[in-house]
Amino acid sequence: MWKPCPFTHHPALLLYIVLEIFIHGVKGLNVCMSGSATSCEECLLIHPNCAWCAQEDFGQARTLNSRCDFSQNLQKRGCDAPFIENPRSGSSLLLSKPLSSKGSGVTQYDVIQIYPQKISLSLRPGDQTSFEVQVRPVEDYPVDLYYLMDLSLSMKDDLDTIRNLGTKLAEEMRKLTSNFRLGFGSFVDKNISPFSYTAPKYQDNPCNG
Repeated sequence: MWKPCPFTHHPALLLYIVLEIFIHGVKGLNVCMSGSATSCEECLLIHPNCAWCAQEDFGQARTLNSRCDFSQNLQKRGCDAPFIENPRSGSSLLLSKPLSSKGSGVTQYDVIQIYPQKISLSLRPGDQTSFEVQVRPVEDYPVDLYYLMDLSLSMKDDLDTIRNLGTKLAEEMRKLTSNFRLGFGSFVDKNISPFSYTAPKYQDNPCNG
């Protein structure tokens, strides 16, 4: 007769068993001691919870691999806490100026739109960490828009379009910021006929007309 698994009635017990298997492995297998770590660096790379005992007189009667284990196991086996190498990942703020609310009246270099501005991360090999970032687009932020246009005849239609859009774009941008500059530059990709006008008057002043 089929009987339900007793673990299904004890979710907390099932979770505990899953965690034990994840950390220590199946049938009591210790992931830290099961590897072939012969140095602190190799030990720390096995698992984020593995630790290394640097105490000189530790494990003299055991193999070198026994120095790599979980912290609590190392202390139980006689390794003093100050000699246990088990670095943890973390972060610290180096520059954290408050976010700006408006961009008018100051230079763009004084406007703060992201917080924090500088972070120091200390990462254990193979481990990960997280930190929070806040972003606030300020009002009236200065905007520079620069067009670089090819004045070859093949681009004539596009040049007419930009001429018509230039004024409209400037009007729309002024709705977003009072500090807006629009620039226009030009070049000729192929300065030979029939790609461009080669007559002297056009060479002297390509913007004529």
